[in-house]
Amino acid sequence: MQMTKAQKQQFFEDGYVLVRGAVPKLMADQARKAINHHMRFRVMQQGRNPGLSNEPVITDLFNKSPLWGLCESVVGEGKLIPQQGGNVKLNFPDAEERPLTRGHLDLGGKLKDGLLSRGMTLLVVVLVHDVPRPYMGNFCFWPGSHRAYEAAFQKDPNYVETAKANRRIPDIDLPHGPIQFMGEAGDAVICHHQMYHNGGPNHSPDIRYAVIFRPRHVNARENSTDAMTDIWREFEGLTDLKEEAMAV
Repeated sequence: MQMTKAQKQQFFEDGYVLVRGAVPKLMADQARKAINHHMRFRVMQQGRNPGLSNEPVITDLFNKSPLWGLCESVVGEGKLIPQQGGNVKLNFPDAEERPLTRGHLDLGGKLKDGLLSRGMTLLVVVLVHDVPRPYMGNFCFWPGSHRAYEAAFQKDPNYVETAKANRRIPDIDLPHGPIQFMGEAGDAVICHHQMYHNGGPNHSPDIRYAVIFRPRHVNARENSTDAMTDIWREFEGLTDLKEEAMAV
């Protein structure tokens, strides 16, 4: 399966595409069963769990589902690296209700230590259990933030060193407020690597189950932080849209 022209246009403009039923429900159910079985014997970590994250029941959600073709259609045929693991993200109920907080960019998770890296091309979130309402620990994302941050980084020739020194990305005005991703098991959202995002508060009595993948272009590590100011560098499938935008 490939993205339609309309989906590619939305991804280019807004930085995301929501795909209902991207993963067969049976696969999503099997992944949730494996997660629950894992929890029976081990304490779950918020990320990669040895003996679970790299198992086919998790990696097949991306590698052997329509998500592969959808993502390859924007990155370029033969340019996508198969996923060796998926981050199992369980958002547990909060003891008290709390507001939706600020987001972040995935830049290696080391900015607080003055380190910065950019090694992924896409951010893909797969629901493996229904999330029918907001404030259920939803994945939250800010449409258009990929472009807003590209412009902000382009204004600062030393954007990498500035972020390292400040141990944070710059505060900027974003073009859109956060969307809380709601859906059924098997639904997925495909985001640009420079999408501002966060996990939302969980006011429900239930655990939010999701698996997060960070697919990368074969040259992602070589491109590294240069792709922060050239956000379409790794998207050969969007060349026509990029050229049309530059011509305007």
